[in-house]
Amino acid sequence: MAITEKEIKTLARLARLDFDDERCREFSGEFGEIIAFADRINAQVGGATSDIREVGGREIAYGDLRDDEVKESLLNEKVLSNVQSEGGFFPVRRVVK
Repeated sequence: MAITEKEIKTLARLARLDFDDERCREFSGEFGEIIAFADRINAQVGGATSDIREVGGREIAYGDLRDDEVKESLLNEKVLSNVQSEGGFFPVRRVVK
C-alpha cells in the first residue's frame, strides 16, 4: 500500500510540520517501506497475535511501588501569580475542532 504525497501533506499539517515537495516524496518512500514491513509481519502472524512474543514485561510488583506520602501543595494564588487565570484555571488554546 503506497501512501500518496497528498496523505503525507495531510499528516504533516496535522503534526504542524512544513515539508516541501521533495521532502514529501522522500517520506512517501519511507512510509511505503514501513507499511510493507508491517504487512510482512501481519502475513507471518496471520492475524494470530498470540504468536507474537512479548518484548518487555508490563507488570510491576506491588513491592516495587513507592509508599504514598502526603505533602503540602502550593497555594493556588502562588501557582497562578505568573499567568492570566480564568476563574482559577489555566487557560489553554483549543486544539481539537
